[in-house]
Amino acid sequence: MSTTQSRARAVEAMFSSIARWYDFLNHVLSLGLDITWRKKAAARLGPALRGGKILDLACGTGDLSIAIARAGQTAVITGGDFSDAMLAIARAKVARHKLDQRITMEKADALNLPYPDGAFDGVTCAFGVRNFADLDLGLAQMARVTKPGGRLVILEFTTPSNRLAAALYRFYFTRILPLLGGLVSGNRGAYQYLPDTVYAFPSPPELARRVERAGFDDVEFTPLTFGICGIHSAVKK
Repeated sequence: MSTTQSRARAVEAMFSSIARWYDFLNHVLSLGLDITWRKKAAARLGPALRGGKILDLACGTGDLSIAIARAGQTAVITGGDFSDAMLAIARAKVARHKLDQRITMEKADALNLPYPDGAFDGVTCAFGVRNFADLDLGLAQMARVTKPGGRLVILEFTTPSNRLAAALYRFYFTRILPLLGGLVSGNRGAYQYLPDTVYAFPSPPELARRVERAGFDDVEFTPLTFGICGIHSAVKK
């Protein structure tokens, strides 16, 4: 088994282990801000919301897929994730919101997407690209399945540029969040993994360059909430 495959399986196992606590901890640990962030990300799909086909990659428990469905009353969404435990929760949530006619949840490997070229008018990923075992391959796959002129929207954690905000953010992210997440979920390692991956992830300018290399133009970055996360949006060449 390759290093990339080993890492992907380890990440899949980790997310499956915390699936039942995932939504609760997301909302609590972000002070509910993650709900607003997803609404803003969904809005960046623009024309794709009007009857378009959207792939929500690394969809987790389906919150962004649902936000997209609510933002675009005629959009059809496919949620793809590699965790069966996450997908089970997502399917139940979609049914509970009576959106199962417009949202389909499927198992999908971000590094080898099971969709034809140009299958989607828009592709999104919320808090998932930093978990790709091979970031550039994942971005290339996202580009491959996006139609020319289609939109890419990535919502991801970043680090604030303001020194005071960055210091407070680091303290919360590296000390408080792993402690609380571990106490509730029983898996402190999963919540230590979060800050570790955020601080190791490319900066917004570097991620923008890699998005462009993957096959997108007009890359824009919008920081949110003092720069603790942000939205990258782009258009397929």
